[in-house]
Amino acid sequence: MLAEVPSNWLVKRFTPSTVLCGECIILGIFTIVQGLLKNFGGLVAIRLIIGILEAGLIPGSIFLLSAYYPRYELQWRVSMLHVGNALSNAVGGLLAYAVASIHSSNGWLGWRWIFVIEGSITIALTLLCWPFMNNWPATAKWLKPSEKAVLEERIRLDGIIGRMDVLDRKAVIRCLTDWKIYLSSFIIVGVISSVYSCTLFAPTIVSVLKPGSSPKKIQSLVIPIFVAASATTLACAYISDKLKHRAGVAITGCFIAIIGYIIILNQEHVSVNARYGALYLIASGSFAALPGAWILLLNNISGSYKTAFAMGMEIGLGNGGGFVASFSFQSKAAPFYWTGFRTTFSLMCMAIGLICFYVAGLWYENRQKRLGKRNHLLEEEGDNLGDAHPDFIYTY
Repeated sequence: MLAEVPSNWLVKRFTPSTVLCGECIILGIFTIVQGLLKNFGGLVAIRLIIGILEAGLIPGSIFLLSAYYPRYELQWRVSMLHVGNALSNAVGGLLAYAVASIHSSNGWLGWRWIFVIEGSITIALTLLCWPFMNNWPATAKWLKPSEKAVLEERIRLDGIIGRMDVLDRKAVIRCLTDWKIYLSSFIIVGVISSVYSCTLFAPTIVSVLKPGSSPKKIQSLVIPIFVAASATTLACAYISDKLKHRAGVAITGCFIAIIGYIIILNQEHVSVNARYGALYLIASGSFAALPGAWILLLNNISGSYKTAFAMGMEIGLGNGGGFVASFSFQSKAAPFYWTGFRTTFSLMCMAIGLICFYVAGLWYENRQKRLGKRNHLLEEEGDNLGDAHPDFIYTY
């Protein structure tokens, strides 16, 4: 939670390919090291390092994408990134099950091989992709000068006005006091708690629904859940970009998840198949709502320093929802997990309310700008205002 903003500063300061690919390679190395550990203290230290390295990957990638695409082409791209995470959950469990059965003559158990193999795959794929990794448009060698001009013109025509290229005291204060960042972070908490509950506990919940099933059978039942979530996420992203509308699509995803929660909260009165189907609704709605919640902030900030800070803060603070999910679904609450489902259901309802409040705030700010009540900022602070610039129009 504390590493996202510093990581984005590094992406801003150095080349994105160096920072993001470097983080992935070091992440792969420490993942392999996990398989070699022999004491709990070492495991805690390595997990801390891995958490720091993982923290910057999503906000850094979104930060980079924002430099290439206009506001209403971003959700599709960000959703593709998010879908990769969903599908990795679908495949990762099956891979871990297959590898866990390995026992070497040297006494290595399967769990060690899981870390060694997954870390090696991470390093190999990073080295393979590094030469093709994009940097900032101004320094991208694969773009011709004419193509760079077209890209800049597309961003300009999108109405993105408001620079923040100087990190002075006023810019820092403006970043730290922007209500949009903190409100959107609580929206993310509400949505991501449901995402994490699916990611972490879907196999456990399915095993309760299908008692006596083998681990392989359970994984085969979990995979379609994440495939459906991926398809729903991409469909919602396409619709959102096409309609140039964020809030309504994000709320729709939340409502899909809420329908699933209503079914699962009445699980004593519905069939096992209905409860299993509810997991599809919860996963599909939650995964579809998350990119929309990210983009709802990304579309309403401007300036490179402001974007780096805002996305790092939103994702960093929002990941606190993962703690909620982790501690809400406890083994002693099996087989119904009332506390976990009620908590994530309540947080999803909270997210809908906060999105509505967020939209009302954007509408109010747009009205103030149209009335000229923000024009004084140009005279007082110059044009290093980011999205606070009087000509920047918020979108939702």
